[in-house]
Amino acid sequence: MPLTVRDRQRHDEFIEPPGFDGPPAVRRTVNTLDLAIHFSLVLLACGTAFAQARNSPGGILEESWSSQQGAPEGIQALAQTSDGFLWIGSPTGLFRFDGVRFERFLPADSILSTNVNQLFTPRSGGLWIGYAFGGFSFLRDGHVKNYGGAVADATGTINRFAEGPDGVMWAATNSGIWRFEHSTWNRLETKWSAPAGRVLSIGFDRAGTLWALAGNELHYLLSGAGQFRKARGGMSVYTDFVWDADHMVLTRRVLQEPGLSSYPIVLKDAAPVVDRTNGVWIIRQLNLTWIRTSAAQPLEDIVLKPKDPETFDLIVYNHAALVDREGDVWFADQRKLHRFYYSPVRRYEVPFEVGPFAIAAGEDGAVWIGAWGGSRFFRAANGKLEALNSTETGWSLVYTAPDKTVWLGGVRFLWHLVHGDWVRVEPPEKSLDYFLQAISPDHDGGLWFSFGRHGLYRLAHGVWTPNGGRQDMPQTGVVSEFTDSFGRVWFGLTKSQVAVLDGDRVQRFGPEDGLRVGNVTAIFGRGSVIWIGGEFGLQAFDNGKTRNIAAFDDDWLSGISGIVETANGDLWLNGIAGIFHIRQAEIAKALADAHYHVRGQHLGRRDGLPGFATQIRPLPSAIEASDGRLWFAFTGGVAWIDPAHGLKAAGMPPIAIHSVTADDNTYQPVHSLKLPAHTSSVSINYSAVSLSEPEAIRFRYRLQEADLGWHETNDAHTATYRNLSPGLYHFSVDASDTEGVWSQKAASVVFTILPAWYQTLWFRASCTVMGVMLLWGLYWYRLHRLAREFNVRLEGRIAERERIARDLHDTLLQSFQGLMLRLQVVDDLLSPGEAKKELEQSLERADQAIAEGRRAVYDLRSSMTTTDDLKEALRAAAREFGGDGAPTFRLEVEGAARDLHPILRDEVYRIAREGLRNAFKHARARHVEAEITYGERVLRLRIRDDGDGISQDILESGRPGHYGLRGMRERARQNGVSLEIWSRPRAGTEIDVSIPASIVYTNSSNPSGWPWFRRRGARS
Repeated sequence: MPLTVRDRQRHDEFIEPPGFDGPPAVRRTVNTLDLAIHFSLVLLACGTAFAQARNSPGGILEESWSSQQGAPEGIQALAQTSDGFLWIGSPTGLFRFDGVRFERFLPADSILSTNVNQLFTPRSGGLWIGYAFGGFSFLRDGHVKNYGGAVADATGTINRFAEGPDGVMWAATNSGIWRFEHSTWNRLETKWSAPAGRVLSIGFDRAGTLWALAGNELHYLLSGAGQFRKARGGMSVYTDFVWDADHMVLTRRVLQEPGLSSYPIVLKDAAPVVDRTNGVWIIRQLNLTWIRTSAAQPLEDIVLKPKDPETFDLIVYNHAALVDREGDVWFADQRKLHRFYYSPVRRYEVPFEVGPFAIAAGEDGAVWIGAWGGSRFFRAANGKLEALNSTETGWSLVYTAPDKTVWLGGVRFLWHLVHGDWVRVEPPEKSLDYFLQAISPDHDGGLWFSFGRHGLYRLAHGVWTPNGGRQDMPQTGVVSEFTDSFGRVWFGLTKSQVAVLDGDRVQRFGPEDGLRVGNVTAIFGRGSVIWIGGEFGLQAFDNGKTRNIAAFDDDWLSGISGIVETANGDLWLNGIAGIFHIRQAEIAKALADAHYHVRGQHLGRRDGLPGFATQIRPLPSAIEASDGRLWFAFTGGVAWIDPAHGLKAAGMPPIAIHSVTADDNTYQPVHSLKLPAHTSSVSINYSAVSLSEPEAIRFRYRLQEADLGWHETNDAHTATYRNLSPGLYHFSVDASDTEGVWSQKAASVVFTILPAWYQTLWFRASCTVMGVMLLWGLYWYRLHRLAREFNVRLEGRIAERERIARDLHDTLLQSFQGLMLRLQVVDDLLSPGEAKKELEQSLERADQAIAEGRRAVYDLRSSMTTTDDLKEALRAAAREFGGDGAPTFRLEVEGAARDLHPILRDEVYRIAREGLRNAFKHARARHVEAEITYGERVLRLRIRDDGDGISQDILESGRPGHYGLRGMRERARQNGVSLEIWSRPRAGTEIDVSIPASIVYTNSSNPSGWPWFRRRGARS
């Protein structure tokens, strides 16, 4: 919103020098205070109330809001609650203000009336509301408790609230004094001896005495007493107490009053308010007056004999006044709301001059001032502004040389001011004086003059030398200059470039060296660290290395054209966003950590700065005077700050969470807040109010269960989350002060989104169990189906073998047998001889072939093993391969033996038999072990020996001409058997055979599909 800022402080005296031919002198007339006060009771100084009185550190500024910015008219009451909001009572309703927006307050529970006459915030929190038509309301956390009905009819208008040391509330009304006890308001009974009728004002002093102004009488109630006493009468009906910043009645000490140690200070036809700097604000019928106090000056002297009072054309309506927690003073007239506040910036008025302004430090705290659009040159010293004669029409630069003389760049000429005498100096080239940009000395006593793009010159002994006679100096584009404590001359150039003249050596640094400030408009430093400022920020330069400085708010480091480093190491910067003060501790952190963002005190438009820092000329825009004051030049004026008095410390704004909105329903942020099921959107409304600088407050918030880190924002007051799942959530919000420091005391709210029936844990658990059961059933169904298919294939193989056996027996063997009988007949017919002998030998071989055929047929119809027990079959094979010198054999069986499918049993036996044969015949082993494991899920067979082992190439490809290993792998692959062979030379061999139980066991089928049912059935 727009500001109407009036700095009404007393201007320094303007002195005309002899022979001055310019406009007449300007002297500001000070409005004197016409105090028609007949107040005979003020005899002694105010005691403890002014024990710590001090001078205000700066001028007074005013900010106001009208109905165009949303402020209500006819404001009658002001109060500030613990959450920082300013509450406003008016005939049109109750409003609250956060420094930016006015909001008509419409609580869920309606208030008694829209005509609000009084407001008060008790120490325990909340807000008391008093009405013009009688009655009370108490507002806390958005809910209102009303005390109307008969109470409102009896009270009449509520004129003032007061809170006792014990927290009991009192009220001055048109019907007397009321007291809030036992959760109800009651009018004081006659035993209290309280004043009857209309009571205009009521308040407690620091001693706990209650004072009341009723008509033209003053009454009091001592702490712990049960009756009021009359102090005096004959007072003006417009008399009021003097209130301190905490709304306590100020008193003075008295000796002659029995039972009284202090007495209130009251003023006729006035309502004084003392702010937190002990400045006295006197509200009168026609104006508002401010008086600066002194620690040694009694209050009555301040009122009766004011010094330098400031009068504001403001008629405060109904004495609506408030001193907020930040020290600002609020008043209201019939049409506007006004905020008065102190600024550490003291504007120095330069009459009849148009900026921008050039400044330079002189001797004894003096400062030289010249205006670009003015015709006079000024010396400011000891609170006085002295104009010096000159025929120049404008100043582009002011520079104080080491010999205390002053150089000035004018619009028409170049000037040298020597002991009050003006000396015109011819520039190196005609018309260059208009372009004078910067001046700085070197260690040989010469001065380096920059004329911007028109060149750089060195002046020594009255002789101009282009570039100082050097070829390595920058030819043009020098914007700023600075000579450090080591005698090095620094030249700030355009496009992030700097040149340094160190003795006879010139070094240049630019973007390739890390400079990133744009056009270099300011250079300063007290030691080895040189500070370089420009359009795009601030950098530290030390021994050829740059370090970028980042700020909490990047705008605070934009367009820096003035840098001052004070003796304590603090930095003061002047840029387009205002003045930025960085403490030495923050600087140290930034130099140690490249990612650190400095915090500091920022002064901007709200602090009364007259414009912004110049960006081209005159430069520099910030200097330090010899008395320690810091001076700043702006486009619209000059200002100074005294860092010795310090700036007002930034206070942490109170952080509050006001409500939680779930979809279209709003809830108070109570403990264990539960939101309904199907909530799709959750919004949390929060605030951190600073009435003095609302734009400087920043927020960061996070929802612990949804956000990985903090979300930072400048002006948002609502955090919204969508599509949150049911569950418990923790929300936190933090705020920064005006310097960017986080409070570390975040406000938080915990809420739970209730689940729908299908989102409950039991429902999800049930679905999970059912899903697992379904998957398990599908798995067993698939497993059984595969087993059945495998059994069908095995049965087919058995049937095929039986068919082949029958065919061999019925055809081939029978034919061979018939042929043998015919050959036997032939043998019987032959006589002994060689032919008969050969035939008989052939018959014997045929008998052997028939026997082998019969064995093959038998093998096709039954197992190769002589027993169904795999253990005994392996023992028999070991005995077959054993003999003299054979290795020892050991066989172990784990689990109960199970019936095996004949085909798979034969295949496993043949694989094992081949492994045993290799171990006994070829491995040259001393020990051979076999291990059979009848498991629930798998049948496992291991054979291992400690022989020579098998080389890797034979293990992978087999021995040429031998098919043992290859045959084992083929049998395993064809029958779904897992076969692993491990061997290393001289490390033995291990064979691992495993088959799923579902296909190898003949009794593995389980109708229930669940293994534990099978085990339970086996035990029964």
